[in-house]
Amino acid sequence: MLLQNSFFLNIKEGKAVRAAMPLLGVSEKERLNCFYGKAVPPAFTLSFPNGTLAIDQVDTSRTCMVVIEFAEQTVSVSADISKIIDEQTLELTAQETVNHSQARSYFRVDANTKISASPITPEQTAEDGASWNLLGDTIDLSGSGLLCSFSEPIEKGKKVRIELTLPIRGMEVIDATGHVVRCRKLEENLYHVALHFDSIDSESQDKIMACCFELQRRNLRMRVQVRN
Repeated sequence: MLLQNSFFLNIKEGKAVRAAMPLLGVSEKERLNCFYGKAVPPAFTLSFPNGTLAIDQVDTSRTCMVVIEFAEQTVSVSADISKIIDEQTLELTAQETVNHSQARSYFRVDANTKISASPITPEQTAEDGASWNLLGDTIDLSGSGLLCSFSEPIEKGKKVRIELTLPIRGMEVIDATGHVVRCRKLEENLYHVALHFDSIDSESQDKIMACCFELQRRNLRMRVQVRN
């Protein structure tokens, strides 16, 4: 409860957040940009840009996962959808908050794009007989690493090869190697995995930072549009 109270005290009205929204008849949740609104805790609201949320398809019987980025931490909030206020606004009730603290050498932005993770040394997987390749979606992105979601866990400290599709311009694919900083199960078949880049060329890192700046500008423009 202490972390939940801290969350409501620290988050500001209108802050851009990301929500994994459950939809009727679809097992995988749809990840959308939206904006936080205050209510009587543990309730809060989410406002979505016009045309981004199919309100009649929202499955109110399942939980929604909301990810909020603060200066020095990421907070994931599991919440029940308690009320549909209008076609762009939902009221939710927080059930559990999880704090993912970490130092930031680069600023992070919300980013929803495709990512794959695989063993860093194919020869090792052949010897072990444990070849695998996980496909998932990013939650946030920076020049030093990213937070993403996978349907299966990856153990902490595991070194992986990363293929990241930048969500702007020509959907360019970035190749890097890194390791798992943390892995947390949020619900069945949904794991949040934080990856840190260990080896990435400077050109690719510059492209990621340019992407982050572009996404930040888009989020600011969207925030102004919603307020207007």
